[in-house]
Amino acid sequence: MNLINKFSSWYIPLICKHQYKALAFYLILALLCAIPILFKPGLKLDADLSHLLPEGTPSVKALEESYQRFGSTDQFMIAIQSDDVYLVAALQDSIREYIHKNWQGDFVSTQVDNENQFFMDNALLYLPIKHLERIRDNLEDLQLEIGRKNGPLVVDLLEASSADSASTEKKERVWFSADIPQELGLPDEAAGAFDSFFKKKNENASIDGKEWHKKKPVPVALRNRFIGCPPPDSTGKILFNGVVNAKLIKPSTDYEFVTHILARTDTLLAYFSNKTYPVPTRFSVEGTYEGLKEVDEVANDSIFSFAISLVLIIILTIFFFRSVKGPILVTASVLYACLPTLAFTALFYGKLNPFTVFVASIILGIGIDYAIHILGTSQKLMRTYATLEEVLEAAQRKMLKPFVLASFTTIAAFLTLLAAHFRGFYEFGVVASMGVLFSMLTSVLVLPVFIKCMGGIPKAPDNSLLPKSWDEAKILRFFKYAAFAGFALGIVSLWFAQDVDFEHNLRNLRRVSTEKTQVKKGIRTGVTRINNRSSSTPAAVMGSSSKQLDLLYDTLMVRLHVEHDSTLRSFLTLKTFVPPQDSQEKRLEVIEEIRDLVDARVFDRAEGDDSANVANLRKLASIEKTFTAEDIPGWALDLLREKDGSYGKIGFIYGDFPSWDAKALHRFQERYSHWNFDGEDLRTFSSQFILSDVIDLVKKDSFRLALVIILVIFGTLIISFRKPKLFLAGCVSFGMGIVLTLGLLGFLTDFFEFGKISIYNVIVIPMTLGIGIDATIHMITSWMSDKNLTLRQLMDTTGRNVMASSTTTIAGFVGFLFTTHRGLKGIGDLACLGIAMFLITSIIFSMYLCGSWLKKNKG
Repeated sequence: MNLINKFSSWYIPLICKHQYKALAFYLILALLCAIPILFKPGLKLDADLSHLLPEGTPSVKALEESYQRFGSTDQFMIAIQSDDVYLVAALQDSIREYIHKNWQGDFVSTQVDNENQFFMDNALLYLPIKHLERIRDNLEDLQLEIGRKNGPLVVDLLEASSADSASTEKKERVWFSADIPQELGLPDEAAGAFDSFFKKKNENASIDGKEWHKKKPVPVALRNRFIGCPPPDSTGKILFNGVVNAKLIKPSTDYEFVTHILARTDTLLAYFSNKTYPVPTRFSVEGTYEGLKEVDEVANDSIFSFAISLVLIIILTIFFFRSVKGPILVTASVLYACLPTLAFTALFYGKLNPFTVFVASIILGIGIDYAIHILGTSQKLMRTYATLEEVLEAAQRKMLKPFVLASFTTIAAFLTLLAAHFRGFYEFGVVASMGVLFSMLTSVLVLPVFIKCMGGIPKAPDNSLLPKSWDEAKILRFFKYAAFAGFALGIVSLWFAQDVDFEHNLRNLRRVSTEKTQVKKGIRTGVTRINNRSSSTPAAVMGSSSKQLDLLYDTLMVRLHVEHDSTLRSFLTLKTFVPPQDSQEKRLEVIEEIRDLVDARVFDRAEGDDSANVANLRKLASIEKTFTAEDIPGWALDLLREKDGSYGKIGFIYGDFPSWDAKALHRFQERYSHWNFDGEDLRTFSSQFILSDVIDLVKKDSFRLALVIILVIFGTLIISFRKPKLFLAGCVSFGMGIVLTLGLLGFLTDFFEFGKISIYNVIVIPMTLGIGIDATIHMITSWMSDKNLTLRQLMDTTGRNVMASSTTTIAGFVGFLFTTHRGLKGIGDLACLGIAMFLITSIIFSMYLCGSWLKKNKG
């Protein structure tokens, strides 16, 4: 205490004597803090979740290797829309040429079409022997059937089989099953060659029919290009959408690279948009690189939520202090505290992550507590001391100890996040801890300067928070009944607490307006493609040799065709495009038999579907030699080509599961991310695996850290109160806050699917616990430090300050409720519910325990 008295006796007279010099000093300090935030190094936003996982995480290591070897698996697309299909095709070529000329060093390859004539010509070489033999057998059966119809001699020479059996055979004849291309792992481009074997009626469907054919209006010569048509609008006008697809060297999560690419894209779009075209034409950027806008939207959300929180805090402080000067003082204090906090973040980390981006809003809510308590205590002391200097000195001396205790418990709660393996947690813990420290120091050091320079402290409100007719006994009786009701609710809460759940529906963690905005403003790119590889995020498997990828292919074939794994949709390796040479040679022998059969003139008499199948087989069976990887189209090899030009050592696995289901995603990762061939572990990367690892790590960290935080807080209570009676009183209030909050979350989860813990709002847990114990510490410390304090006075002074600080803290999180990102909105949901519940329990149980159990001996 002597040290606190000495400091207050020295500091307050000093700043009162040199108030404007002190103000100038702190303003210069604020300008110095702005330099690292705005200029060098500059505070940036890094939304890449992979940077928040431990460096040794397998998915992160695979991610780094995939970028080094392959470039990005994300799709960057320039989309074109016009009602002139030939103009769209010409612009595809022009944009592709522009990229090759001006984007050197930024891209690996570009693509405007899927020319599949090679696969059409060699389609039969992709079929295993048993399927080729079935085609050969069908031809032999058809030959005999035609002979029965057209040559009686043939019928007499046949065995005893009847015409009825032949008819039955005809009905059962299957040339090619529609599900075989996928089961065999055929490339989509080759599988298309067999469409005519099982698609007969849809070909002639009108584009005005119920089913829209996105490729039907496109001229045949252009159908291999990435050009398609969305359904016509109400006027019946048909538009053609085209795409130029580029594989870039870095992913869409690299903020600086994507900023650079989109700047180049703006130049490209301006170049083409400024030209004159014979018909209206528009361009846009589509694909995952457009996700940079979501990063910008998160940054904008942080500013928007900060502004909303600031306005609400000003309104609340006006209500509690009944003046305008009070809100100005406390708001100026907490805004000042944000500057050194952000400056520390810029110097220490150089960036904000998705968990620290809202630190200003959080500090706005947490940090204002200290300013409110200083100002509220000063108002109370104005009745005791004559001068402003004496008031400020007494207020600082009175509040410094509870400030240190309260900030210590909150900082300790945040610093327990350092034990987390998830870097997003411990970065947030460090930044938030520094924010609490700077908020406390600002209230103690800077706020008195602001008060002195603004001419003093606003008058304290005269109204009581409790009815004037209530005496001390009635006040105690009221809080006694409220406490007993709280205990009863606590018993019910224990039942619902077990239902608190983690959010596994990823749709509830994404931005609400993304899909709507995309449809409204973007150009649909899905209509430009026909293969199965364009609609999902693949898992890239990287090996050291093509032999390992061949073994992977064989394993996946078993899982797909034999085990019928429902989570596996398709896969792509070099073996998908290039069957082994020995297999091709064996297939050629059967294809030669098919060719000899189908060329017979007897098949000219085939009718109906058989006639069409014969015509197709005559074309398909003309192949006479095997092929190698060098023979397939360049775009196909580009799908598997690495940066050094090699291919065959990387493959892709496409899952078939709800992409929004975190549990299904984790199961898919467990089954398809661990491969070992030739004694070597293959590396498997997917952006979805990064998210899965984040969720898994957050779940493991969150519940463990919650227990550690509670133990730390109980430890700080022991240190703060020392006396067992005070410690137990603090534990009761704090424990009831935990029980009732968990019960409320479990109740909301059960009946409304609301209030779940997620990877975003889990950071609120240590903060809520830290803030929750602060209110109890202030109430009990204030009660025990003044023997003459009554329950009404405790409620009207410290209770008012606690209510003001907690409600303004809640207001600091209300801004989150207005964000369009549902994951970030969950931060506001949990923080507002949790802090409100702890405020109620702290007031009720502290007032009851102070009046009944912590009675003071006067005199």
